[in-house]
Amino acid sequence: MVPLLAVVLLLIPLAIVPRYFFYFDVTPKTVVLLLGTAAAAVCWAISRGGRVSRWFSVLMGGMAVSLAVSSAFSVNLHLSLGGSNWRFWGLIPQLAALAFAWLAAAGCANHPERSRIVLAGVVTGGIVTAVYGIAQYFGGDPLLDPRVYHVGEGVWAIVRPPSTLGHADYFGIWQLFVVFAGVALAGEHSRWKWPARVAVALSAIAILLSGTRAALVGAAAGGVFLALWRGVRWTRLASIAVLTVATAGAVFYISPAGALLRARVHWVLEEPAGGARLLLWRDALHMALARWPLGYGPETFTAAFAMHKSAELARAFPDFYYESPHNIVLDALVSQGVPGPALLLALAALAFLAAWKRRTDAFAGALAAGLAAMTVGGQFVCFTMPTALAFYVTIALLIALTPVPDRPVGRPWMRLAAVTPVSVAFTIFALQLVQSETALAGVRRDLEARLIGSAASRYAAVPPFGPGADLWYSRRLVQIAGSGADRAARVAAFQDAVTAARRATETDDAPFNAYYNLAAVYASQNDYVHTVACLRAAISHAPNWFKPRWMLAQVLAAGGHIAEAEQEAARAAWLDGGKHAEVTGTLRHIRATRASIEPQH
Repeated sequence: MVPLLAVVLLLIPLAIVPRYFFYFDVTPKTVVLLLGTAAAAVCWAISRGGRVSRWFSVLMGGMAVSLAVSSAFSVNLHLSLGGSNWRFWGLIPQLAALAFAWLAAAGCANHPERSRIVLAGVVTGGIVTAVYGIAQYFGGDPLLDPRVYHVGEGVWAIVRPPSTLGHADYFGIWQLFVVFAGVALAGEHSRWKWPARVAVALSAIAILLSGTRAALVGAAAGGVFLALWRGVRWTRLASIAVLTVATAGAVFYISPAGALLRARVHWVLEEPAGGARLLLWRDALHMALARWPLGYGPETFTAAFAMHKSAELARAFPDFYYESPHNIVLDALVSQGVPGPALLLALAALAFLAAWKRRTDAFAGALAAGLAAMTVGGQFVCFTMPTALAFYVTIALLIALTPVPDRPVGRPWMRLAAVTPVSVAFTIFALQLVQSETALAGVRRDLEARLIGSAASRYAAVPPFGPGADLWYSRRLVQIAGSGADRAARVAAFQDAVTAARRATETDDAPFNAYYNLAAVYASQNDYVHTVACLRAAISHAPNWFKPRWMLAQVLAAGGHIAEAEQEAARAAWLDGGKHAEVTGTLRHIRATRASIEPQH
């Protein structure tokens, strides 16, 4: 079982399928986790069925129950079960991650050498992700369009290499896992000593080039933790090593190759507090307090937060889109209520306690430092499946260091009977995800070829329980309807676009965005009544978002409702905070129109 766990941890960060999957950097990782956990559970059942710490099992079971209850009472059950398109971190994937971590603890309990095998998988995959991320910084990318992760123009343009993890933030946090897994192995007298050292060096460079502040802060925290743990003495060799690294870093920073890194530092210094983060945390906390016993349910933050976003945050950052609180503790609080963060912190505390009991063990110290690094870094980003799995697996490996009774858990047939339904469920869900992804990828190819009928047939066959794409499908069809395609294709595209846009208001994780899109579709057909109704619905789902109010003001003005149009335009301009000249221009135009009309009455 343990080699299987190592292979899964090697494959998860590398699972990216741009041409054959629609959400190509998210769903493949979930499929690997689900299938890997299902197989590992069966292996555990037919083997001796190793035991784990009782308290660890209680806390992991409590986390599973908390997730299930919060999902049952979720504000959006569909989203909470499967997850959103951007990270797919609903109930089922989270249960799989918890089960995987528990199996890692069971498989490695009383056998420290097995933990080395698990970490060997981590550092092997980590070397590949680090090399790819470094290559992206220098302009080499055979898989992704570099424009996706380049931001800004001119001298202040920056690059945020995501490697295979979808975003630079998650890439940086994953490489923290790799760094301290490498540190744990580098101190061992085994064949993994030098690969581990290479992984540490490459991952450290990758973290720096990613420009991820959370990962850098986490790395610093983990380094300090490890130094205090081991009581590292400052020797002449250490001084030379630090001086050499600092000199090399300074030379790179001032060289032409460091231009993108210098630009990133400039951006950081302009927003030392992390932009919207402090206001986001404040509003997310107020939101969480409204449903503190059970939370809103996993993956419901985007829609729920839009109802609670303050005007202050909206005015300061009117164009920002908030998918999470960017804090693992707040994310658990919003999703699960008080039990979420309580169980999360209790698991971390139990792992640190297990490490403290083996405080003379360098291996335990490295793992504990990695947990400290990810915990600190997690205060500035949210969990995705890979980073959450890294967190839980580190805890599991620390728990496995504590000796437990080495006797089987029940009989093999009893264990097999217990895990088979779970393994079957994970497998079915994984296969359904594959079916959804390949179907959506086929829809995209058909639309690129302007095969509207074929795309509609494929899209109708996409399983209902899986990653949805109604909003994307609608927008893509609208583009085709307004293009130079033949008339029959344009008519068919628009008809399907309206249907998909309506459906998106019920399936998308951001209903305010879906209603805004539907309003635009109706507006293109001069449907005044439905356009106004959809814009009002968008406003009801996101009261402090300026865009639907701005559009509503223009539509009302065109319909002759000048007084109401002025009210909406004034509100839109205030919520925009003066960031867009066209918004204040609309207000001036409507006021000028009203001034020219009123004297006539």
